[in-house]
Amino acid sequence: MNEQRQIFLHGPLGRRQFREVLSTMLASLLINPDEIWLVSPWLSDFPLLDNRSGQWNSLEPKWGSRTVSFSELLGRAVTAGCTLRIATRDVDSSRYFVRGLENRLGDNPDFHYLISDTLHSKGFLTRSGFLKGSLNYTFSGTQRNDEHVTLTQDAQVISDAFLEFKNHYRFEADI
Repeated sequence: MNEQRQIFLHGPLGRRQFREVLSTMLASLLINPDEIWLVSPWLSDFPLLDNRSGQWNSLEPKWGSRTVSFSELLGRAVTAGCTLRIATRDVDSSRYFVRGLENRLGDNPDFHYLISDTLHSKGFLTRSGFLKGSLNYTFSGTQRNDEHVTLTQDAQVISDAFLEFKNHYRFEADI
């Protein structure tokens, strides 16, 4: 069984594949909440879930017929019961992105973030999949840049990544 999928974001097809994979991962978490790790030196919002035909309204009727952003999906995942842990750098775009999530979520105890000046790793990790590669979770990273990510569903790789992230990125709530 192939437990890996490579996505090259150097054209419209790869960018669409990435958006479909990431939005499907997040949509599944609205049904079956779990822990989410978002590790990216640079963060900004970008259009993610195409709901213009309303096919995702059962997950969130308030979305309406439009494209739903990355931050909206992350926020909705947390309100559905997911724990979100973000590791990023202290740069304007990342601060603005985190502040937007804080405004959306209020004092939700399931939203945690930390700042690391040396962070260069990148990944989106859940128990069902790990998207890893060169991509920053930004508008440019997902819409413009020539990027490469790999989606793995290998249980050992996912388990190792969880251990590595938990040991390396220490949140106050975990100490």
